[in-house]
Amino acid sequence: MIGGLLKSASRLALVAGAGIIVGGVAMPSAKAADLGGDCCADLEERVAELEATTARKGNRKMSLTVTGQVHRTIIWYDDGHFSKAYYGLDSTNSSSRFSFLGSAKVTPSMSMGFEIVIEIEAGGTSSKVSQLDEDGKVGAQIGGTASFNAGNVDAYFGDARRATVWIDFKDIGKFTLGRQESAGVVTTIDLGGIGLAASSSFILLNGSFLIRGPAGEFYGISWGAIGDPAAAQGRTELLRYDSPAWAGFILSASIAEAGDYWGAMLRYAGEFSGVRIAAGIGYENVKDKQTPLVANTFYDGAARPENKAWGGSLALMHVPSGLFIQGHYNKVTYDDGTPTDAAVACGTCTTGYWGHSTTAKEDGVTWLVQGGISKNWFGLGNTALYGEYGKETGFGASTAAAGRTFAAPAGAGTGVVGVIDTEMTIYGLGITQNIDAAASQIYLGYRHFEADITRTPAAGGKLSTEDLHVIVGGAVVRF
Repeated sequence: MIGGLLKSASRLALVAGAGIIVGGVAMPSAKAADLGGDCCADLEERVAELEATTARKGNRKMSLTVTGQVHRTIIWYDDGHFSKAYYGLDSTNSSSRFSFLGSAKVTPSMSMGFEIVIEIEAGGTSSKVSQLDEDGKVGAQIGGTASFNAGNVDAYFGDARRATVWIDFKDIGKFTLGRQESAGVVTTIDLGGIGLAASSSFILLNGSFLIRGPAGEFYGISWGAIGDPAAAQGRTELLRYDSPAWAGFILSASIAEAGDYWGAMLRYAGEFSGVRIAAGIGYENVKDKQTPLVANTFYDGAARPENKAWGGSLALMHVPSGLFIQGHYNKVTYDDGTPTDAAVACGTCTTGYWGHSTTAKEDGVTWLVQGGISKNWFGLGNTALYGEYGKETGFGASTAAAGRTFAAPAGAGTGVVGVIDTEMTIYGLGITQNIDAAASQIYLGYRHFEADITRTPAAGGKLSTEDLHVIVGGAVVRF
């Protein structure tokens, strides 16, 4: 509406300005006086004021693109003693979000821009619901101590996934400054297009669900406690470099926080004789303490915990047939460091990354293999049928002689002590359907989870656990 007004006003100004000449003959000055003397100048000034206050796509130098997605799911579970479905949750596999992207050409070989990505956190999410919490929001719902259903106001809205500025040199590479994923461990590269139902992570759909015992007891151990909590590079404040593509290779490196978090990765993409190849390998080193718990833990003289993680991925697709296979392997080791200040204990300076929340942690290993066929059989977009199998070992366990202790869940449940080893096995299958005309995807997937938890002999040895079955269906609409 305002745009139309501006155009009309501009046309009026032009007509008024040209009104003193008709057919090459000058009009009498009285005609101009009838329009109010300096009316045209006043009108153009008003138009300029309106232009200055009108929302538009970017300014005249920097473009602006708004994009994002809405992703919602239905999750059904069976924990061996009870089954239930939760409807309309946001999927933590690929959350609902919106992005503001901007770019401007500085020279033919140099450009600058920005990126802001806000992840929607209002409402329940797939990684937060459990048998004891059907809301799945931030807060203390378990045990009936609080409820988000009491009103219609959330205490939060979103989280800044990314907030960066960047400079891109055509022949040198791209430098990014701000909040973004670090360069580091590479997990499954999804050539099959199945990641919404079957992501690299084992715990984003069911991480808060509690493991149950044969008598129906709720253990204090969630499935997320014995799984890889990262499944990708960490997201933090950093300086990152990404090289131009050289023969299909891209080198990336980043340094974050106070120099305590750095990583590098090498990725490749290419196609030969109808076979598409994507691969990568990366390494991360983390000494950053997310929250210092005692004085001086930021200083070099204090204890320095250190997490070291590396991971690689390989994905292959035969383009004519649509057959694909993909997967990844990663490993993380924990070192609580040796304090030079005797007053500082290692347990007060854990990094918080890769689940590093306790001392003397067992090394964690993850591997996953997925395969299937992805083909446009119906004209709507690719349909993918897939199967998967994977294991995670060590996460959540302790190398200490007494093992690790998990407190009983609030409200109901059984604590577990002496955990010295863990293993989680998953297998699953599913189908995804792309709808290209709507930039959307719908899917249905199943995952089966098994837990193998070993305690010290004094604590009772192997813990008896029930398997978990999860079926997830949902849709993502991109804009």
